[in-house]
Amino acid sequence: MRIKVRMTRAGNIARHGAGIAELDLEEYLCGVVPAEIGEGSYGDALRAQAVAARTFALRRVLAGIVVDDTTSFQAYRAELLDCSPRSREAVADTAGVVLVYGGEVIDCYYSASNGGFTKRSGEVWSRDYPYYINKADPWDVAARVERPKAASHGVGMSQVGCMWAAGHGVPWHEILAFYYGGAALVREYGRGGVVLFEENTEGVDGLHLHELIFTENACYKAGRRIVPEGIMVHSTGADNPWLKRYVGPDDGLLGMNKYNNHWNQAMPSGRQVCVHGFIGKLADGTVATYQTLPWDWRGWHCGSGPKGSGNDSYISFEICEDGLADASYFHEVYREAVELCIYLCGLYGFTEENIICHSEGHERGIASNHEDVMHWFPRHGESMDSFRAAVREQLAGGSGGSGGDGNGSGLPGGNGGGSAGASGSGVMYRVRRSWADAASQKGAFRVLDYARRCADENAGYAVFDDSGKLVYAGKSSVMYTVGEHDTLWGIAARFLGSGKRYPEIMEANGLRSDVIRAGMVLRIPD
Repeated sequence: MRIKVRMTRAGNIARHGAGIAELDLEEYLCGVVPAEIGEGSYGDALRAQAVAARTFALRRVLAGIVVDDTTSFQAYRAELLDCSPRSREAVADTAGVVLVYGGEVIDCYYSASNGGFTKRSGEVWSRDYPYYINKADPWDVAARVERPKAASHGVGMSQVGCMWAAGHGVPWHEILAFYYGGAALVREYGRGGVVLFEENTEGVDGLHLHELIFTENACYKAGRRIVPEGIMVHSTGADNPWLKRYVGPDDGLLGMNKYNNHWNQAMPSGRQVCVHGFIGKLADGTVATYQTLPWDWRGWHCGSGPKGSGNDSYISFEICEDGLADASYFHEVYREAVELCIYLCGLYGFTEENIICHSEGHERGIASNHEDVMHWFPRHGESMDSFRAAVREQLAGGSGGSGGDGNGSGLPGGNGGGSAGASGSGVMYRVRRSWADAASQKGAFRVLDYARRCADENAGYAVFDDSGKLVYAGKSSVMYTVGEHDTLWGIAARFLGSGKRYPEIMEANGLRSDVIRAGMVLRIPD
């Protein structure tokens, strides 16, 4: 893919000549990313910027627009092409990945700062897009407290917010998901690629949450908002546990639905139906959750009763039924449903008392007469009371779930299973090589003792709380806080006996660059 760029900067003219130059899009981005956000930014900030810049550029390529090399479009500096290896790596890491919404590449904006609050595009320019909404941006606020920055137009990604989030362990795809709500990350420039919002656990262990919003469903297009007051649990009433039956189109994880009867269409099977999420099997047989409607949008899931409709106040999700007899499958989806409810309780301040099923909604006069889930749960020794108890236990710091050994490290209280055996706090303790290296995470625990044990069993790992604060360094570990004038070479010379050993410190901390900043906490390898 190529992009036409009108050269106005002296350095760009020196390299490409005056007038319009036609550049390879990925090479062009190698001169945009460092110019826009800085070569010294955290790796995930560079990757988020690369995707945003690629999306902005591709939208204009597809429209036949010639861009220039200034911030009227995006800053491009040819002199940075040969001296920005980290930006080049970020472009390569995200090669071809763009943001799409409703099958189209989005009009992707970003600015230096939004002043702590994202804006609708219609407030600034003439057109409103559904992926730009008004909401508070705590990352931008935190960044500007540390280093004041004047606010710009405020539509889309805040670059200072992006950098703050990346510096505190937020992966690039979660940064983009926050700033471009409802959009999907797709490889291959939107042509049948893979959705990359693969997991968004938000501090909840054991939840496998993906996002594929039903933008073609008439319920979504109605766009009515609610103030959620609780969660309503449903099950599908059909012997088909595969998510592809209900969620579509295929994102590379779901599997192909050859009948094309998923719910991401105006009136699925001629019915007004739409829920906030589904739990069931992916193409590889693993159990996962898909969010299919923004949590605070009004769904069409429970009908009404003499006292009104739960559609007006409840977040809903469906558990895909099988033949109702497979205990293994039941316990998997039951655990996943518990974790989803814990996640939603955290988002909205709910307790277990705010959770009901469809049949309980009917009893309360706010739902149609359906028996789900009480036709299924008792077959496997569970009820809505035991379900709520499992949620309550986890919210209080226990393990929750139903049966099984979990899928974590085998330690009690970690990653969904087992008995905590000790009291936990509301804090999630994460075991990582460093706070910034989120990909290295071994587990997240509500009980500090178990997190410490996990760190001790994995050389080079430490325990961090939700804010990124180091709470346990691990056995025989030396942790060093970087000073204002420190270099990796000097730190290596001091602790390891030779400055030449600085790559060992980089490896121990998951650093992709030898650039360090004052205040960083580094693990010194043995």
